[in-house]
Amino acid sequence: MAEEKGLSTNDLRAISDRILRMSVADHCRVNINSGWRGYTRVATNRITSAGGRDNTAITITSIFGNKIASVNTNRFDDDELELAVRRSEEMARLAPDNPEYIEELGPQNFSSVSAYYESTGSLEPQTRAEAAAIAIQQAATADQIAASYMDVRAGTSAVATSNGLFGSHSSTGVAYTLTSRSPDGLQSGWAGDEGNDWNNIETLRVANDAVRKCRDWNKTALEPGEYTAILEPTAVGMLMFRMMNAFNQRTADEGRSYFSNPAGGNRIGEILFDEKVTLYSDPSYPDAETAPFTNSGLPVNPKVWVNAGKLENLSRSRYWADQQNQEAIAGPSNFIMQGGDSSVEEMIASTERGVLLTRFWYIRGLNPRIVSYTGLTRDGTFLIENGRITRPVTNFRFNQSLVSMLQNVEMLGPSVRVAASENSSVSTPIVVPALKVNGFNLSSVSDAI
Repeated sequence: MAEEKGLSTNDLRAISDRILRMSVADHCRVNINSGWRGYTRVATNRITSAGGRDNTAITITSIFGNKIASVNTNRFDDDELELAVRRSEEMARLAPDNPEYIEELGPQNFSSVSAYYESTGSLEPQTRAEAAAIAIQQAATADQIAASYMDVRAGTSAVATSNGLFGSHSSTGVAYTLTSRSPDGLQSGWAGDEGNDWNNIETLRVANDAVRKCRDWNKTALEPGEYTAILEPTAVGMLMFRMMNAFNQRTADEGRSYFSNPAGGNRIGEILFDEKVTLYSDPSYPDAETAPFTNSGLPVNPKVWVNAGKLENLSRSRYWADQQNQEAIAGPSNFIMQGGDSSVEEMIASTERGVLLTRFWYIRGLNPRIVSYTGLTRDGTFLIENGRITRPVTNFRFNQSLVSMLQNVEMLGPSVRVAASENSSVSTPIVVPALKVNGFNLSSVSDAI
């Protein structure tokens, strides 16, 4: 077995202990991220760049009373660490009081999460190049031009406090996205995959899907409006990636979110979505594992946010939990939507008239009170008529409440891990199904490819 990348738990603890011994602040917290990151980039049907680097980043947070400041360093000899500690202390003494500061956590019980996959941690440049070559060959054969990006990460992280807390975690992650375009730039297809385990990245499927969608997407006019929409898993994931931050009790209690009760407080316990909707997070979910602690050392445990349409939980920071005399609940570190057993093909066959959406782009928030977003469809939008795809259509700008979308779910597919970020890098694990929803608002036509 190859040696894991990143500092070992013993080294992480030793560095943390050295820093804490140097500290003269009332409280001190140490966060360390150590590991390796590599990439391979393709443009114009050739590998244009590839590389990797090792790095260790240390954040030292010093606290005097309610005054807080942090300093980052990537050097960990004694002289440099002490210089960073003193600088953070000097800055903390000058900082304004933070009235919401809660004293650093002491020892915690963290769940054991195995998130380091040797298949990813030992991924060689040659293997990444072979994956890129599959896409290049498929695109060239179809007289298309491929551009792709593969991001690979492997390493360790730790948190320690002057009150005796210590936690460490090892993890890997890989994201692979591919766009294939026609030589005139007027047709485009996209596909992607993301996971912790390289063995689950389907490079051939990604190549086939992107090339096929580029071939099939020669856009024709379609009027904007509200449509029955079939959202492929990536499209669903890109929206759920934004929605996960809405499950916050403070914004609800203060009247600033959809989960606010007009009479005061929040709507925990109410049925707010279609009964087919269940949303949860679990740091040990297979191939979507995350650290079992936050940067402050708060344990991250499995949590159901919505169960069969009913709002079950909202996250609470330590400060807000203290204000409400409740237990703190860490926000979701991954986001999982329970799926169903309908295939995309079955969803299409059941649709009299609607659209099939591949993914979105340039997604921006509109109104937190209804969790609404706007953005553009991209890289493959198709009209469905009488149970089959009849033609490719223009891209659209959408303006859509995600609450309304989840209140109008008709069918769900199996849940899968998706590449949900817009920057093609490893991101928060999102596991979602394809959805068939009613009344999706495609508000205006976009000329974007």
